[in-house]
Amino acid sequence: MLKKIFNQEGFLWKGLNLLTDIIFLSTIWFFLCLLIIPIGPATTALYDAVVHGIRRKEPVVYPRFIKTFKTEFKTAFLSGLLWGILIVVCVLTVRYLLALGEASRSAFAAGIAYYIVLIVPLGSACWVFPILSRFTFDFSSLNKTALRFTFAYLPRTLILVLMTIEVLQWSLNYIFPFFFMPAVTMLLWSLFIEPVFEKYEENQL
Repeated sequence: MLKKIFNQEGFLWKGLNLLTDIIFLSTIWFFLCLLIIPIGPATTALYDAVVHGIRRKEPVVYPRFIKTFKTEFKTAFLSGLLWGILIVVCVLTVRYLLALGEASRSAFAAGIAYYIVLIVPLGSACWVFPILSRFTFDFSSLNKTALRFTFAYLPRTLILVLMTIEVLQWSLNYIFPFFFMPAVTMLLWSLFIEPVFEKYEENQL
């Protein structure tokens, strides 16, 4: 019994390897994101490594992360900058309108409308890095595709956005989730994103 448990092909070792990969990938992503600039490339690499190394159990977790990070750095950085600026602008606008809404009903209504509009940059940001990790696009085509996916798969987009917001709030409140939730979040993202990608990959065959 013990021999089976401690066998490197047994469930215990596989579980420990999985946990180690989740923690290491999340920690690498977290420290890269502290530098701000690599947020886009790090997220692209994280999604790619999680899907191939954890979801598909391919023995390429860390080499894949490094390769994707380097290869897609420029496009991922520019895309992250684009959607990051749009998200910040939308959030600041919402806060301003809601503050005015205390004295004006029309401003409050506008604030609520902006909350709805905020789904567009947030949703596109959730799609853009996974798309880049899987398909070859230039900057313009990539972001147009992410925007199209946001509306074409709106229910999935809403789930991705709400899931990400909840994870981010939890992580900011307690800090320690940053050391495992990034990889877990990518794994959860993949449940809704991969079925979409599979359809496009089948069409390319």
